[in-house]
Amino acid sequence: MSENLIYADLNLTDSSRPRLQKITDVQGSIYAEVKVRSLDRNAAASYTSSGKSCCSRTRVAVLVAVIILLLVLAVCLILMCCPPHWEKNKGRCYFFLEKKEKEDWNASRQICTEMKSDLVIIDNEEELKYLKSQSEGHYYLLGLKYSESENKWKWINNVEHNTNMFNITGDITHYSCTVIGYGKVETASCDGSETTQTMCEKAADVSELQKEN
Repeated sequence: MSENLIYADLNLTDSSRPRLQKITDVQGSIYAEVKVRSLDRNAAASYTSSGKSCCSRTRVAVLVAVIILLLVLAVCLILMCCPPHWEKNKGRCYFFLEKKEKEDWNASRQICTEMKSDLVIIDNEEELKYLKSQSEGHYYLLGLKYSESENKWKWINNVEHNTNMFNITGDITHYSCTVIGYGKVETASCDGSETTQTMCEKAADVSELQKEN
């Protein structure tokens, strides 16, 4: 019986699809043996290393993208501009209108509105310091009025005035508007006078740079 047996050894890798080969002798006896060899360890290590390299490149690409985004934002902040004849300070634009004609508070605000701005709201001490330096020889109306119904000073954005920032001097009984000038903030008539001027404020905008170019 052993004389009629034929052996077939098939050595295949994992990536090969095993196929069973039949070898038949004259007596019809069949014996088949299939051997599958595992992948080379070096090949597996190479595959793992390739995966790590891919992840590393992805992280670098993400980091570069974030850095570029931050640089673009920084450039945008630096390049934010103001229209001609406006003064820029800390991302804000200020327009100081000096007219001899008498303008009341409502008329002054209308002038600002037509220029897509509004009367000045002082948000912080740095802005207060800047405005004092720009109004050493004039009085400019502010967006700050006294609310008789609420018995308090309020800005045009409906925020109550913070007395810790500055005190309002002058006649509080008869005057409901305020001006800044000569180093202080004081009350003024809402009807305006020949000594009060209009001052407008708005945010700096990148689009103004495009207009200039």
